[in-house]
Amino acid sequence: MVKKALLTYALAAGVLIGPLSTAGWAADGLASGYAQGNSGPVGVVETRAPLNVREKPTVYSDVVKKLHPNQRVLLVCQKRGGWVDGNPVWYRLHGSKGWVSARYVHNLQPVRPC
Repeated sequence: MVKKALLTYALAAGVLIGPLSTAGWAADGLASGYAQGNSGPVGVVETRAPLNVREKPTVYSDVVKKLHPNQRVLLVCQKRGGWVDGNPVWYRLHGSKGWVSARYVHNLQPVRPC
């Protein structure tokens, strides 16, 4: 029974520590943000082409920068904005005054409302 409990704890610790290894968020530079207290939900860009980061949560707003496909980003909060392919949710990016459509970013943790 004790061996089973130890195995369970070891597996749980591996799941929690795994994303912080050099093959996970650290490779994208996100681990340093977590270490500095800039924690927040992580999202992954799910596009084939660069994703526009907008000044406001609408497709009619100016583009302030672009994100690469499969890039991991820190998300601050979410709010309703202009609809993109049936999805009205937009995410505010950490460290930027930009917004991205939730249609093209998969959140890996829940994102609080703005």
